[in-house]
Amino acid sequence: MLVQTALLQIVAGPIAFAQSAATGTPAVALSSNQPSDVTPGRVVPPVRPVTETFFGTAVTDNYRYMEDTRNPDVVAFMRGESAHARQVLDSIPGRAAMQRRIDDLSQGLTSVSGVQITGSDTRPRLYYYKLAPGMSNRALYVRDGFTGTERRVFDVAAASARAGARLSLDYFIASPDGRYVLLGVAAGGSEDTSLRLVEVGAVQIRETGLVIDRIGFADETFWAPDSKSFFYNRLPPPVAGAAKNRYLNSQAFRHVVGRPATRDELVFGNGVSGVRLADIDIPSVRITADGRNLVGRVEHGDAREISLYVASAGDLGSPNIQWRRVVQPADEVTSFVLHNNVAYLLTKKNAPRYKVVRMSVSPGGGIAAAPASTTVGFAGATTIVPHGDTVLAQIAVARDALYIREMVGGVDRLQRLNFSNNVFSGGKLEFVRLEFDLAIRQLITSPSRSGALLRLESWTSAPHYVTVAERSGNITPVPLHPRSNVDFSDIVELRLKATAKDGVIVPVSLVYRKSTMLHGNNPTLLRGYGAYGIVQLPSFVPTNLAWLERGGILATCHVRGGGEFGEAWHRGGQKATKPNTWRDMIACAEFLITQGFTSPAHLGIQGGSAGGITVGRALTERPDLFAAVVPAVGVLDALRMEFTPNGPPNIPEFGTVKNEEGFKGLLAMSAMHHVKEGTRYPAVLLMHGVNDPRVEVWQSAKMAARLNAANASVSDAKPVLLRLDYDAGHGVGSSRNQRNAETADVFSFLLWQFGDPAFQPMPTAR
Repeated sequence: MLVQTALLQIVAGPIAFAQSAATGTPAVALSSNQPSDVTPGRVVPPVRPVTETFFGTAVTDNYRYMEDTRNPDVVAFMRGESAHARQVLDSIPGRAAMQRRIDDLSQGLTSVSGVQITGSDTRPRLYYYKLAPGMSNRALYVRDGFTGTERRVFDVAAASARAGARLSLDYFIASPDGRYVLLGVAAGGSEDTSLRLVEVGAVQIRETGLVIDRIGFADETFWAPDSKSFFYNRLPPPVAGAAKNRYLNSQAFRHVVGRPATRDELVFGNGVSGVRLADIDIPSVRITADGRNLVGRVEHGDAREISLYVASAGDLGSPNIQWRRVVQPADEVTSFVLHNNVAYLLTKKNAPRYKVVRMSVSPGGGIAAAPASTTVGFAGATTIVPHGDTVLAQIAVARDALYIREMVGGVDRLQRLNFSNNVFSGGKLEFVRLEFDLAIRQLITSPSRSGALLRLESWTSAPHYVTVAERSGNITPVPLHPRSNVDFSDIVELRLKATAKDGVIVPVSLVYRKSTMLHGNNPTLLRGYGAYGIVQLPSFVPTNLAWLERGGILATCHVRGGGEFGEAWHRGGQKATKPNTWRDMIACAEFLITQGFTSPAHLGIQGGSAGGITVGRALTERPDLFAAVVPAVGVLDALRMEFTPNGPPNIPEFGTVKNEEGFKGLLAMSAMHHVKEGTRYPAVLLMHGVNDPRVEVWQSAKMAARLNAANASVSDAKPVLLRLDYDAGHGVGSSRNQRNAETADVFSFLLWQFGDPAFQPMPTAR
């Protein structure tokens, strides 16, 4: 999961559908729909009604044909609207200066992120992304030790030049010994990913030549502890005419380093030794530290509940691996980590704020150090961290302890459970003293190393890394992330509480300058997400200063559907309860107005991906409440989402039209179907990457057409703009330059709509 682009840093949440991270061929051919040198004109898209009846309710879609993005009418409409949006945005008087300011601010922070630690306590090796001033794309670096000499492993810009196309490094996975690193490389924001293997020696860094395509899910690749092999999830070969099924029926394979990929063996998946999985299931495999046992994980689409299987690693290479299921969805396990032959499980079974349990993963029924009564499976699991008042959000295993990130009202804390010689005898749970009110944006551990490495930041504090010592738990800063040159010392952050329509208290995070006069008309951008139980954690974004220094307020509404208060908060904005999500957003907007922070004429909202549901329905339910709305790569036609390639995995989160309750829920959350004729809507800026494999671009195209046709206020002053990027997707792999341009467009569009004099077009002479 997220992934943080500037576009989505504004949204302040990970990219939607991050659990599935589905990839495949681009939704639109990268070449066929590229804008030509001739500026296309705007066209009025034809209305071609398609009416369907669901459980006695007739639903009409005037723009169903737009789902074929190769249709010449659709191509012409998208090109025309894209060119028009670009012309309008570029003509905003203050935009050029805003772009320069954002570019300057983005160069004021060298970003180090995605750190992975390999090796031992005495010989650690660190891999990480780095985006330094002057770079538009992040590159992968390595250093031996925290103060070792930095070396570049993979330069995206150089690789793009060699390939003749813009590539992105979507992810990397380093081997436990640090000798190898797997790279997930894709083109044009498509997430059509291939794995490459790089060997990183003491002196030489070389690509091995290994390339494995059809990599479906980034977080399903795992190295064996000996670094001699790895397991990966792969999509089936494409079938002509079945593009909408390309994310289904994936399987887990094993590759042995040095052996041709053609000899990779199928290890886990539907039909392997009698295992039965659904088409949306996503299997992956890892191996215990002693190399004796296999653990198979199955993600059931985007459902948070997983299944676990165990088998003997001695069966590797055999077509008859005997998998045994030990955890099923009813056990409500959402994640796990391995320590020796024990799994620590994070579960919400009878624990809406989660608990941690411990379970053997030896297929034979236990390990030598375990009590004789220990059995394999969730039924034999022992609770080691019970359900309490805080939300247990993440677990990570190091050689010395289990580290547990927990949340108190959305604020992070860290505990650790020290391991004893007998892993079943329990251990001492203790708090790690951290700086107050900072988010743990990364909790980094390694089973072969003691202690932990943390990336800490807040809305106003730049990222920095600290280590947690093995025995004392002391915090020590490490010189891994350079200091920011962007000054946020004049910025204040507040966490307030709004009251939702049904009386539930909803947190609102505010960021603004201490010197800002709160006169009730402050330009305010309110963000929201609300899906998958994802928490909108504080994030330091230097380019936000371009908004704040103009007296602007940035606000985040922690709507239901997220995970700020555990599973109950998630389920409070899911499927049939989804209306709570956008009504929480409306409540936060009303709160900001009644408390004198802003007014409807100076308030805009933005949400990305699944956050498109949040802001899209807030737009259609309360168009009077906002001056402008910015859905980014948004789900706006929820009724048709499940019929896209990434749709089936998301049925557990949003529902299906195949049953009445699911249909009613999806219709309620589908913004396009709630656009009403003759209504005066605020200005709307729809943003989308044309190559988006998660939320297809026609979602925004259909919404633009529907709003333009129905909107009584649409005009040059209150436009509906469709901003398309033909070299981007869902935000994964977007360059710094692309992100800066998106941010400049959003800020300039909002300030124009809010009446800022520096952003108003000159009056036309008569």
